[in-house]
Amino acid sequence: MQTVKDREPIGIHCILAMIYFIAIPLTITVNSAGDSFLKIITLPIGLFFFATLFFYEDKLELNVVHACFALYLINTVASLFVNDRDVAVSFVIGHIQNAGLMFCITLRRYNSREIEWLENVQIALLGILVCIGLFGDTTFTDTERTTMSLFGGVSDPNYFCGFFIFPIAVSLKKAAENKKYIGLCLPLIILGIYVVILSGSRGGLLAVGVTLVAFVVLYSKNIWRMIIALLILAASAVLFWTIVVPILPENIAERMSIESVIESRGTYRGDIWMSMLNEIKNSSWQWLTGRGINSEHVLMMGGRLETVVAHNGFIQTLYDQGVIGLLLFSGLSFSAIFRNIKKRTYIAVGMIGILTLTLGLTLNPSMKSFWNLIMYAGLAFTENSNPSKGDDVKNETAEVRSL
Repeated sequence: MQTVKDREPIGIHCILAMIYFIAIPLTITVNSAGDSFLKIITLPIGLFFFATLFFYEDKLELNVVHACFALYLINTVASLFVNDRDVAVSFVIGHIQNAGLMFCITLRRYNSREIEWLENVQIALLGILVCIGLFGDTTFTDTERTTMSLFGGVSDPNYFCGFFIFPIAVSLKKAAENKKYIGLCLPLIILGIYVVILSGSRGGLLAVGVTLVAFVVLYSKNIWRMIIALLILAASAVLFWTIVVPILPENIAERMSIESVIESRGTYRGDIWMSMLNEIKNSSWQWLTGRGINSEHVLMMGGRLETVVAHNGFIQTLYDQGVIGLLLFSGLSFSAIFRNIKKRTYIAVGMIGILTLTLGLTLNPSMKSFWNLIMYAGLAFTENSNPSKGDDVKNETAEVRSL
């Protein structure tokens, strides 16, 4: 029997949003002018969303995520008064573009069927990423890791792993809510984790692990189910690791070992963090306002004087934009989690995973895996969103709303 939701229309705005979200791998490919193919696709999509806002007859859907993003953006632009280098200006422009697209896409309301399509496009994206990781132009050497090459562009392994976080969270949600998705989503999740392991990214693997744990904790209906699920997850991890490690390339298996992490001190990340935090602690006014976007830190590393960034989104934000910027960035991140933790729990799960990844990765405007998730977090709730554990597919009696 056809439900009310089945009769809800899929609008052109939803279709264009899906095209943008599924095209995220194109962020690593650039044309002769240095613009990514994703940016080229985004321009007409963003202009269409912006132009049609003037003809949107319903009320605009502002929420706490929009407010926090606006405050963070104001602080980001204001950082140019501290440092207006060309690279800082370029980064600020990138943040403005991300915010503009986020507002244009999320200020209108989508019906429950459109929201479901926006979820399903993430499952399709996971399939694309798995194919790229397994069958794309991927090479491994003793000194260099390459995880994805697309139309001549090469992705950083850590950023590549970030692409998987939210699609895995959506796939977990779909498989948990509807048995018909298990046969599709479960293999994709397993293969996605395998590709993350192949990348050799320890931070990426940790982020995926935290995503799985967050899903179990937030979706469990009681403490005993949560404990049982966590034990099953731990046993599955041991079994998976036992099977996978022997077939990994030697350099990847060695990199994933605990000895390698200790010996390299997290690829010197610990040294970088301590040095940057020490400089922040001993600074004067810069602890409050920062040093400007994408500021670099100089320290002695490996016997040489190096210029580095933090490889940590929170520390880099503190270094660049001071305490004020850190508080605003944290507010944006945690507003995305707490706004969705009941009605769209899978978004909160994805945010927890991607924030875990940023603990070992410098966040910039081109890290679309983070900024696209902020867009999902800012989407308006539909009338039939279930306030318990994000299960918004069981109530299908909401009145059809034409956009």
